[in-house]
Amino acid sequence: MVTAKIDANHAFGRPAVLVIDDSDIDRQAISDLLTQAGYEVHGLPTPIGATRIARQLNVKVVIIDQNLPAMDGSKLAALFRKNPSMAAIRVVLVSGGDEKAMTALAREAQVDAFVSKRAMHEQLVKTVRRLVV
Repeated sequence: MVTAKIDANHAFGRPAVLVIDDSDIDRQAISDLLTQAGYEVHGLPTPIGATRIARQLNVKVVIIDQNLPAMDGSKLAALFRKNPSMAAIRVVLVSGGDEKAMTALAREAQVDAFVSKRAMHEQLVKTVRRLVV
């Protein structure tokens, strides 16, 4: 009899990713891309409870939309960065805004990567794979 070891924190051992985006369409598009790439994806429409949920789900990567209504994505990213218990979580900022300005903001927010929503289909899965290693 062959027994497969399954990580209790992840469905079938797949790395968990948390997507925080107030746009149902964008959140679903990101979730679909990452699910098809083999990730366990969880979504939130607001940043409320994001750090608690990230810890509970033992996520490896959090993808945050910069233009959240309650809090800028870069400010939420800072909350992840300031919490020592979440130091291993990788943070990706996404936005449809000006790429040059967003790249500078991402660097300032000390996120692990920035992906433009315009290049999401080409870049997001590659970026998450690079960060999950």
